[in-house]
Amino acid sequence: MKLLTVNVHAWLEENQDQKLDILAQTIAQKQYDVIALQEVNQLMANPLVTKDLRKDNYGLVLLEKLKELGVVGYSYFWSNSHIGYDKYDEGIAFLTTLPVYEVDAFYCSQHQDLTSILSRKIIGLTVAYGNELIDLYSCHINLPGHPEEDQLENVRKIVNRTSQERLKILMGDFNTDALSDPQAYQAIKNLGLYDSYDLAVEKDSGITVEKAIDGWAGHSQEKRLDYVFLNQERQVQSSRVIFNGDNLPVISDHFGVEVNVSI
Repeated sequence: MKLLTVNVHAWLEENQDQKLDILAQTIAQKQYDVIALQEVNQLMANPLVTKDLRKDNYGLVLLEKLKELGVVGYSYFWSNSHIGYDKYDEGIAFLTTLPVYEVDAFYCSQHQDLTSILSRKIIGLTVAYGNELIDLYSCHINLPGHPEEDQLENVRKIVNRTSQERLKILMGDFNTDALSDPQAYQAIKNLGLYDSYDLAVEKDSGITVEKAIDGWAGHSQEKRLDYVFLNQERQVQSSRVIFNGDNLPVISDHFGVEVNVSI
């Protein structure tokens, strides 16, 4: 199973259209089974085209670019998490070519108000791959140690969301740096999760942010904030950082992570 996760920082990037083209072209070339996206924005002032989606929804624009490239096999799922920068519906999303049996959008945070940046919505998909049903989650988690949110409880809600027998794959921006805060990183794994990076036969540095960004002011050193976690130990052929300037151009303030897992 070919997986990609990226915090896309939607509509907040310079040369945004060009960066969207790079993402679309990469998806068309690599044909990922599942793509998890975070900070998938749409301007609140723009008209709705469905009950929830506005015409400039980053994922909808990405789908149109994929169609222009002849790629039409992806289903798209998005849910609004909170208001970003006073003008965006900021959400999380999935694109997948796999059969989807269930869609589950829910708050993992104690805050559940669109006006609070601490409100963290998760999208869960139950998909079929081969003969197995798998629960997937696109995640954008609060920082550890925040006085108003318990990060571990947030992640525990996701881990406990569905049947413990099924394989769960948690993908996204966990706002926890395995390098500078190994205790917080280990605490997440202690919830019964395996880091696909640890399991991978082939891997690189794993660095997904290399400068100070929103939420990490004054923290300019390299960081590993984006992960693909599994609740079962499976064979992982590779874990690679993408869109980092070495492996394709940068498209966001986070780099992406692509993982190839044996199911």
